Amino acid sequence: MPAPSTLIGSATRYIAGRNAVQTVYWKESSKSNQRLLKLSKVCSFGSAASPPQKVKELQQVKFY
Repeated sequence: MPAPSTLIGSATRYIAGRNAVQTVYWKESSKSNQRLLKLSKVCSFGSAASPPQKVKELQQVKFY
């Protein structure tokens, strides 16, 4: 059984317009190889029927 790889770091971002969140992980591939593996995971959400209340409030702001 191979030894588990060590997590080096991760980053998460919101993808605007796609209603999705992407997380990227960097791990060691193996002790002898000395390389990093980049793994990516995307979680998509369905679109909302209406915008959140905070967005509705911001849309009512008038500039003079």
